[in-house]
Order: sequence, then C-alpha cells, then structure tokens
Amino acid sequence: MTSAVPRGWNTHNMGARERSLIDEIERDALGDAPLAGALRKLVALGGQAGSTELREWASRELRGYADSDVDLPDYRRPAAVILVNAMNLRYQITGQQISPRMLPDGVREHVREEVPLTGPIGEIEAMLERARAEGGYIKLSLPGSQDVVALMNHENDAPFEQINAVYWNLAAPALSGVLDRVRTTLVELIAEMRAGMPEASETPSADVADQAVNVVVHGRSARVNVTNAQASGDGSHQVIGLPATEDPPRWRRVGTFIVGFATIGAAAIALAQWQGWGL
Repeated sequence: MTSAVPRGWNTHNMGARERSLIDEIERDALGDAPLAGALRKLVALGGQAGSTELREWASRELRGYADSDVDLPDYRRPAAVILVNAMNLRYQITGQQISPRMLPDGVREHVREEVPLTGPIGEIEAMLERARAEGGYIKLSLPGSQDVVALMNHENDAPFEQINAVYWNLAAPALSGVLDRVRTTLVELIAEMRAGMPEASETPSADVADQAVNVVVHGRSARVNVTNAQASGDGSHQVIGLPATEDPPRWRRVGTFIVGFATIGAAAIALAQWQGWGL
C-alpha cells in the first residue's frame, strides 16, 4: 500500500519542508551557482510578490544596461589598463601600456582606464571563465578601435612605426569583483525581505520587496508600515526611516533637487560622450 506524501514535503528528504523560491535564491546566492539562474528566480519572486522594483533590478542585471535608461552602476566599471600592439622595421611591440592622454584628441575624452560592462550578467560570467583560461586577463576592444588606430598612426611622428591594435586589458579579479558585488546585493535583498516578512510567510509582499530594493540597491531609507493579512497577531511590520506620508525636511528637499540636477547633468554628459561609441 502506497502512502500519500503530505503536501509541502520534499520526497527526497521526508523530514524537511520543501524549499520555497526565496530559499532557493538564498541558497544559490550563498553558494557557487551561476548568478544568471539566481536572478531569473528573483524575477519570478518579484512576480509572485507583485514587486515591479524587484523584477526590474533583476531583469536589468540579466539583460544588461546597453538599452536601458538607467545609469550604469559604478560596480560595472572595473579598472583596466590600455595597451597597444605596434611594430617597426626592427622589432614588434605587444601589450605596451599607454595612458589615456596618449590617445588622439577627441578620443581621450571618452576613454578611461575602466571598462563599462553594459552586457548581461551571463556574458560577464563567461568573460571571467575566458580570462581564467587565458592566463588571468581578457582583451576588450575600445569603442571604434579601428578608427582610433588609424588616427594614432596618422598622428604618429615615427614614419616606420605602425600601431596595429589598441585595447583594454581586464584582469580576472576585476571581473570577479563585479560578480561578487551582484551576488552580495542579491544576499542583502533576501536578508532585507526576510526581515520584513512574517515568519510563516514564504513570499514577501510588494511593499516589503520594493522597500528592500530601495534600501539595498538605491541606498534609500523610508519608513513603510506593511500590513500582511497572513501574519499572526496584527500582522504589522515597521521598516525604519521616515513615514511615507511625512513631508521630508527642507534640507532633504534641497538635497533631492541637487541630486536630480546632478543626474540630469550626468546623463547629458554621458550622451555626449558615448554618441556613436557602441561597444
């Protein structure tokens, strides 16, 4: 006679409750599982919770920021050196480091010793694997690299010296740092949501999930009173900060204006810098 398995129990471990989606995300984030899979689960959790903020953050990391109107996060700009390959009649130069100041006028203003990684998180994970397989570094072409090379050769005073390539050299630890930052953010999001969830709940409310993104990703802190009908007692949970209905103090309103002005300025500068410079 076959006994029925109680609903909510794992058939592989009869003494343990079946893992919830938030449990799986936490396990993946704390372990060595690929980030892309954990982020896809976070998108699903955002759907269950009804949280637009959670879905949008996870989707941006999964799809990349190339076509997004959101500024590229600083952690996606790892440091890298600029190298050139060149040759003349006597010898060949490979991997000669140069300063951005040595790039042609009109180019040096747009290229720094950092790489804007706008691609999907899965692409960055693949880049790290390739860097580790190729001696710890990966070569990435500068935007419009062929045009840059042509300009450098045109301005070169040495008639018998020819520059063949100019590129970024990005180290594996720098790529690992980008992924580690995303993984840490993922763990912090789970911890923040758990702090606002009733003990018996397996899915955060939309308010709790949105608040977690605001605190962890955007660095904001605002008090939100969350009422969950599934919670025991009055089901009320309070997140520390300012009440959502309270008018912010005057200094904060001024600060908000300054930040907004700076953001608009940064967006205008970025548009001017990167127009026609697709990676």
